[in-house]
Amino acid sequence: RAGPRGAPPPPPVKHANAGPVVEIEAKQTLAEILAQDQPMRIIKPPSGDRGGSLPGGGGGLRYGEAKDSKPKLGSWADALADFRSEGASFETNRNAAKRTVLDEEESFFVVGSGKNFVAYGRGEAANDDEWDEDDNDEEMEDDPDVFERDEKKPGMSALEKRYKQGQAAGAVEFELGEEVEDDDDGWDDEENSGTEIKERGIPFAMRCFDTAKVFVKAGDGGRGMVAFRREAFVAQGGPYGGNGGNGGAVFFEANDGINSLVGFRKKVHHRAEPGGNGGGKRMQGQNGNDRVVLVPPGTVIRDSKNGAVLAEMFQHGHREMVIPGGRGGRGNASFKTSKNKAPQIAENGEEGIQYWIEMELKLVADVGIIGVPNAGKSTLLANVSNAKPKIADYPFTTIVPNLGVVERDFERMVFADIPGLLEGASEGIGLGFEFLRHVKRTRVLVHVLDCTSKDVLEEYDAIRNEIFLFDPEVGDKPELIALNKVDVSSEASERALELQHYFKTERGIDAHVISAAQGQGVEALVMAIKEVWQTLPSPDYAAEALAAAERRIARPADGKSLDDFSIKDTPYAFVVEGAAIERFVQMTNWDYFESFKRFAQVLTMSGVEKALNEAGAGEGDRVVIGKYEFEWSDDRRESNLFESWKAKQDEKPAGTTLQGTRHWPH
Repeated sequence: RAGPRGAPPPPPVKHANAGPVVEIEAKQTLAEILAQDQPMRIIKPPSGDRGGSLPGGGGGLRYGEAKDSKPKLGSWADALADFRSEGASFETNRNAAKRTVLDEEESFFVVGSGKNFVAYGRGEAANDDEWDEDDNDEEMEDDPDVFERDEKKPGMSALEKRYKQGQAAGAVEFELGEEVEDDDDGWDDEENSGTEIKERGIPFAMRCFDTAKVFVKAGDGGRGMVAFRREAFVAQGGPYGGNGGNGGAVFFEANDGINSLVGFRKKVHHRAEPGGNGGGKRMQGQNGNDRVVLVPPGTVIRDSKNGAVLAEMFQHGHREMVIPGGRGGRGNASFKTSKNKAPQIAENGEEGIQYWIEMELKLVADVGIIGVPNAGKSTLLANVSNAKPKIADYPFTTIVPNLGVVERDFERMVFADIPGLLEGASEGIGLGFEFLRHVKRTRVLVHVLDCTSKDVLEEYDAIRNEIFLFDPEVGDKPELIALNKVDVSSEASERALELQHYFKTERGIDAHVISAAQGQGVEALVMAIKEVWQTLPSPDYAAEALAAAERRIARPADGKSLDDFSIKDTPYAFVVEGAAIERFVQMTNWDYFESFKRFAQVLTMSGVEKALNEAGAGEGDRVVIGKYEFEWSDDRRESNLFESWKAKQDEKPAGTTLQGTRHWPH
């Protein structure tokens, strides 16, 4: 029922069963609630103030709490995060402290063999430690179980002596599980010191620059095929199996884009591809691809077993075969004769030869720059060519030879900067004879002398003596002298002029006064080198290549006869040795019975059977030929051979069938 306009609505009619009516305030709208809402923020309490009873604290502000209110109990996620953070921080600090202790111990203790010993320091710095000799008596008397006492020196045990000895040398070394026993000598006796110091090794750049050892293997020959021609309207087609392909050979080729042997440090194994197997229809197997190994010019290739020279690479593009590939096996079409028109026999491919080869680089340069360390050799090379060698004011800056090309009047010369030499280099002092080999291929020598030194003449004579000790032929090469560093001081300039007059008058050697850093006199020196170089005959690379071809490795059995063998009676077996007979056994395909019969015939015809009988071989004795072992039997009947072959075939895994047969289906 509607009331007057503007009057409030009348109260609702009370139901008879309704309870008392309670009036409430009007609720806020959704827009008003969203306008008053604020995002929840989590604020962690300061360290030490743990609001809440959980073991991690927590206690950030919750939704609806004021900033000034006291933090209440935090959530379990906050407590878990705090616990993990504290644990990670503790573990990080403990690991850092452990590393600090280990670093301090490694400065004095090295575990390993005496041959792999490294000294970290010498002198008073190595003895500066808080373990003093005066404190040993007082500290160790209370604990007798720590060390065993030395009878001569109370308070000083064998372990303490080893520590003191190694500490004086810069490092202490103990073998794992080693028992340190007391000796009768004084621990401070230098002659009886147990510390062994290893000589400093040469850097990696020097060790891998001109020497390398690699493994090379020629490809195996492909297997021959046993097949027969089965074609419509062709009666008795006959054998149709093809021969296997030859394996790939290993070639070495000189390439002037390579200047060192460092690349062979990570590429050690070089193998040629094997030949393909023969197919039906007399199809020849594919020959394996050759393996070409690129080396810098001047590389000498040797057999690692006996040191025999296999090849020498002289100039760019020189290519030489070092190892030939294995011969492919013959198919049954090759065994057809007038008496055996349907042979069921084929050969395996010959195994490729494999070698460990050592390579040595002897730089092929026209001019070799030699001298004592820090004489200015690299500076001279950088001045006359576009080479960028390392230059510094300390000895042995150059540890590997550097090459540079010098062009004058349309003539090109190759200069080689040889690392510094010292007296005793032929005996291994300094860089030793590691790089004296590079001087052998040079045609002209330029000896650079440092005129700032007062012992210039003595240094020159010492280097010349070392060169003659290394190889007299190198000492006979034409030589020019460069008196360097005349721009340093007036004393060096005066000394250079005196030496120039001395070399020309007393020794008849052309000497030039230069300053490699500023270029003074360098051009005159280069022109003088060119005049001497032009008078020398050019090397005959063709004759050297022909001589190297005579040393080429051939297949071991090529040109050998089957009756060229020897027999050794060992406690294990009778060993038959011979290149031809070993290759025959290796290439025999034992899957065919005719191969068994052929093998027995060859043993009789070659004289192996007679020689074994004379050597005392009896029934059941072992006979070893190459990689194969046989059981000797005096029964030569074909039925016995078939039983032996059948027994071997039965030992094969189930499902293995013959590779070819004249019977259908095959």
